[in-house]
Amino acid sequence: MFRALRRQMRSIATIGVAAALVVAGVAAAQGGSEGGGSNPGKRPPGPPPMGIGMKGLTYAQLHVLDKEGESETIRIDQGKVKSVGESSITVTENDESEVTIPVGESTKVLGKPGQETTLEDLQAGQQVSVCAPEGEAAKTIMVLPKKGEAPGGKGAPMPPPGA
Repeated sequence: MFRALRRQMRSIATIGVAAALVVAGVAAAQGGSEGGGSNPGKRPPGPPPMGIGMKGLTYAQLHVLDKEGESETIRIDQGKVKSVGESSITVTENDESEVTIPVGESTKVLGKPGQETTLEDLQAGQQVSVCAPEGEAAKTIMVLPKKGEAPGGKGAPMPPPGA
């Protein structure tokens, strides 16, 4: 009984941490808050803005407040690239459904650290996480690392920020 409860609490905590990371990423991508004594020109170390990689995630919708305090819905779709065009990306989500998301000039593609990645670099079959405000072009497309490619790996130290 306690083992099942512990497993359920761990799952809830994992979802809470993931949601907090996404909200923090949204805030960083939108310029963050004006107060708090943070340096607005420097982003704190952590996950890339508006990107999330969770095993089994198909899609998620987050309801946040933008810089003006207006409600905004952010959608995160995760799966494999089916195709990339000049104005959209089609992703086969982890539940085998397909979604086509518009892309624009301001869409950022996040690949391996230290490597510049563009839409043209994306290939069919790559695992990605796409983040877009509802009804708008994607803000970020994050290429998810393959097993064993994540920086730090299991038991390895994390690289210093900016490395």
